[in-house]
Amino acid sequence: MPPSCSAPTPCYTVASASYGDEPLRVCVFSSPEDILRLAPEWRALMEASSHAHPFYDPAWHHTWWKHLGSGEVHICTVGPETGPPIAIAPLTLREDGVMRFIGGEDLTDYLDILARDGAHAEAWRALLEYLNSPEAPPWKELILHGVPAGSPTAEFFRAPAGGATVEPEEVCPVIPLPDSWEAYTGMLGQREEREMRRKIRKAQMEPGLEIHRTLNEKDLENDLDEFFRLHELSQPQKAEFWNCPRRAFFREMAKEMLALGWLDLTIMRVDGHPVAANFALDYGDRIYLYNSGFDPGERELSAGLVLLAQDIEHAIQAGRTSFDMLRGNEPYKYRYAAQDEPIVRIRLARKAS
Repeated sequence: MPPSCSAPTPCYTVASASYGDEPLRVCVFSSPEDILRLAPEWRALMEASSHAHPFYDPAWHHTWWKHLGSGEVHICTVGPETGPPIAIAPLTLREDGVMRFIGGEDLTDYLDILARDGAHAEAWRALLEYLNSPEAPPWKELILHGVPAGSPTAEFFRAPAGGATVEPEEVCPVIPLPDSWEAYTGMLGQREEREMRRKIRKAQMEPGLEIHRTLNEKDLENDLDEFFRLHELSQPQKAEFWNCPRRAFFREMAKEMLALGWLDLTIMRVDGHPVAANFALDYGDRIYLYNSGFDPGERELSAGLVLLAQDIEHAIQAGRTSFDMLRGNEPYKYRYAAQDEPIVRIRLARKAS
């Protein structure tokens, strides 16, 4: 019986793939609750991987599925019979035969299998042998969105023998952080540096200015309400984005990230009035700016720019090495010295039986 399994789970032995001296097995879990049951092994893999992102955590996947998931769950673990898994692939199968990662495309910026360093290729060989076998579900096409271009997964599927198509999907502008604020501002263009310093000085002279960071569950609900309102104010064209399922996902996800110590929600207020908010995740050596908002009525204050600059400075002081502005090549991101890190889409048709 596979680790953490409370009921018999089908497993497929892959004779052509091994880890050490043992052949690998692919075990398939078909309940969303299996995500939580597998959490100890799942998080052990996150710690063993230099390619992990906070979006790979089981709490993220379980919360997304609870509020936004559809189709069938197919969580595949890959590992030797007598040891812990070397990889987990959180997959879902749609009615049209498309198999993809749990997490969708519009709310999860990075998606991939989770594997120990050096184990991605062997894990994918085992997974594909299983997926092309009669024991696998009736999928027609594997479409993997949001895979970091530098992931071993992308490298594996780029091999000509794999038969997959690997195509550019989007970019994530990322700021490489030096070890001091002065070194960072020196990375900016002269105009951008001058404007940033001027706007920060002006904001700091504003009476009643404060920057609040969400540190406990007691403040979380109110802080999220302020974030939602500021996001809607700053981007009215996205008013429909905050439908009931997305808002419910966001609230529960934020609570989970706070419990893990990864939530980095900051709000700028003037005399108690919220004027800007940044919702970010703090994982490993990287800050992930997930979404932001500001009050257009306070445009003269440049609240959005100032809060983002303050968050970058805080990240430098905390010893982080990257500030990831996530998907989208909006021009403002490059004013902060961001550099593109691409993500790719992988397509693979099922082999004819």
